Amino acid sequence: MYSVAKTYTAAAACLSFDLDIGIGVLVPRLPDALAPLTVRSLLAHRSGLDDYGAWPDYVQAVTDRCVPWPVEDVLERARLSGPGQFRYSNIGYLLVRLALEARHGVCFHEVLDRLVFQPLGLSTRPFAAPEDWRWCEHPAIDEALRGYHPGWVYTGTFAANAGEAARGLALIMRGGLGGEVPGALTQALPVDVPADHPLAPDAGYGLGLMTHGSPPVVVGHGGGGPGFALFVASSADGSRWSGA
Repeated sequence: MYSVAKTYTAAAACLSFDLDIGIGVLVPRLPDALAPLTVRSLLAHRSGLDDYGAWPDYVQAVTDRCVPWPVEDVLERARLSGPGQFRYSNIGYLLVRLALEARHGVCFHEVLDRLVFQPLGLSTRPFAAPEDWRWCEHPAIDEALRGYHPGWVYTGTFAANAGEAARGLALIMRGGLGGEVPGALTQALPVDVPADHPLAPDAGYGLGLMTHGSPPVVVGHGGGGPGFALFVASSADGSRWSGA
């Protein structure tokens, strides 16, 4: 699911933390510049953090099918600029992932399974190690793709059918995790997107969730990485959904 997981990460965070707490309270031994950043700013991509996806050596290492770098190295390289402005950052979601694992004492997929997947009745699989490719049977997957190490997705992700992930989003919007979660996720501010984006025009980004319209009519999130580009969406009332 690549970054489609961000919606589920944000939902788990809403169920776990005061969103206005500094991430350093939740994750020990962070670089000093990162510790004061709030969970809310990280989920909304408004912390000012940069994104490792734009680092040329990251792109090259993924292309070369290298072993992922230590998390500590990624955090040490993180840089801040322009807090308060929308700046998409996978590093921010890495921090939230670490906070969730520290709070609940289990791995990322287990956190989501306990807090989100099981309550919603979703079928998912972990996707964090090379052996997790065994859960993936899409005909586009070849041996070269299976050489990609899922650990490069530092934010955390999972394997699932796109339609199932969209159904889960619809259930969240219906209040399947409590009535407060949809309202929190859809507190969106406008963002610029290309004209051919699924939620253009009038797109916004809330907490791990994109919106269309004000108030939102459609919500969703995309994901992309080696092998796949996908998008899941739901009507704001959760009555309809689609994933592709």
